[in-house]
Amino acid sequence: MGYFTETGGTSGTGGGDYPAAEDGVYTCRMKDIEPCQMGSFDDPAVMEDKYRFVFESIEEMDENGKPYRFNKITGRKHGHDKAGLTILLDQMFGRRLTAAEFAALDIEEMQAKKWRVNVELYQNAKGYDQNKILSVKPLGAKGKGMPGQKPSPKPLEPDEDENAGLVDPFGDD
Repeated sequence: MGYFTETGGTSGTGGGDYPAAEDGVYTCRMKDIEPCQMGSFDDPAVMEDKYRFVFESIEEMDENGKPYRFNKITGRKHGHDKAGLTILLDQMFGRRLTAAEFAALDIEEMQAKKWRVNVELYQNAKGYDQNKILSVKPLGAKGKGMPGQKPSPKPLEPDEDENAGLVDPFGDD
C-alpha cells in the first residue's frame, strides 16, 4: 500500500531555522512528506488536512554550511487539474499519475531521487524572507523523463526531395 493511502506519515518537522535562498534552481533530496493541518483559506479557524513536502539542498549551502530547506504545502486530494497535490506530482513525474499509480507511490523511492527545485525568494506578511517553490522536476538530462516513462517521439525532419518541385506562393518573383 502506498503512502497516500495510509493514515499518518513520516517523521520530521519541515520547519526549523533554515535560511532563505536566492531565486534559482537547487539540486535537492525530498526529505519528507508530512501530514499537517492548517487553517482554511476561507476560515482560518477551520483546520484542513494538508501535506508538507520538504526538500533539502544537497549541493548549495548557506554561509554556515547549512543546507537550504524548501517546503511545499498541498491539499490531500489528487486527480483534479487544479489540486495542488496533482500539480506537484505532475511536475515531479512529468505526467498525470493514474489512481492506481498514485495509491502505490513509494515515498522511499521518491526520497532516493534527486530533484531540481525552482524557488523564488519573497518577503512574507510579517517581513521575513521565505522561499516559494515554483516547480519540482527530476534531476537529469533535458528531455529525459523518469525511469519507466516513454521517451518523447523525435520530431520528423522534412524530406528535401519531397519539396524539390514546389513553388513558394508567397516568394518574390
